[in-house]
Amino acid sequence: MNNIKTITLDFWDTITSYPFSEEIFMERVGHAYGIFKEYGIDLERTVKLMRNIYVHFEEIWINEHRTPSTSEMFKNLEMNAGIEFSDQYFNILVEYNENLVPEKYFTIDPMIINSIKELSKKYKLILISDTGFEPGKALRKAINNAGLDNLFIYEVFSDETGYSKPDPRAFELAAMKSGTEFSEMLHIGDREEKDIKGARSVGMKAILFTGFRDADKDITTADKVVSSWDEIIDFLL
Repeated sequence: MNNIKTITLDFWDTITSYPFSEEIFMERVGHAYGIFKEYGIDLERTVKLMRNIYVHFEEIWINEHRTPSTSEMFKNLEMNAGIEFSDQYFNILVEYNENLVPEKYFTIDPMIINSIKELSKKYKLILISDTGFEPGKALRKAINNAGLDNLFIYEVFSDETGYSKPDPRAFELAAMKSGTEFSEMLHIGDREEKDIKGARSVGMKAILFTGFRDADKDITTADKVVSSWDEIIDFLL
């Protein structure tokens, strides 16, 4: 790995764990119900409609290699519910769901922050993140607030590019922005299909990180598997 000049990093479940829980889901439901009931939608149907948002997202993310925006997801919900929210209510739904996690549930371990700072002294760092409810603009603000501002020379957010990993364009954009060849780049992420295969498809090296999510550890084609940021630092510094 001595020739590596640029490291690209996945975000969710690599730098920080994605805080998905039933509690957060029901918080989204409670907020939505405050609006949905104005359109004759009861709580039980609200739960179903909100769960369908996640199904809709997964189908597009997996099959189309892009991530639908929060606006697109709620437009799909409108179609399923056979209603049309007022502009005011629609905007409230979108803004709330985009900012819930970044503003209330977002945390990064200080040790990981220090590790990224150490990597930035030796390598060019670029973030490549598939987004969900949380768009790049919200994540960028949360990242900066966590003390990671100016450590990444560029952020590739799927809602801003229109494509998600493993689309080669995500990694091609990182190569262009860093001014390095694929053979001089290494990607670190937690998903075999998205991170590892995506990076390797363009000729990059890849590390599978299992510290937050280890579902792919037995099937990976990564060059190395690590379970902690200490291992990442020991390997790369």
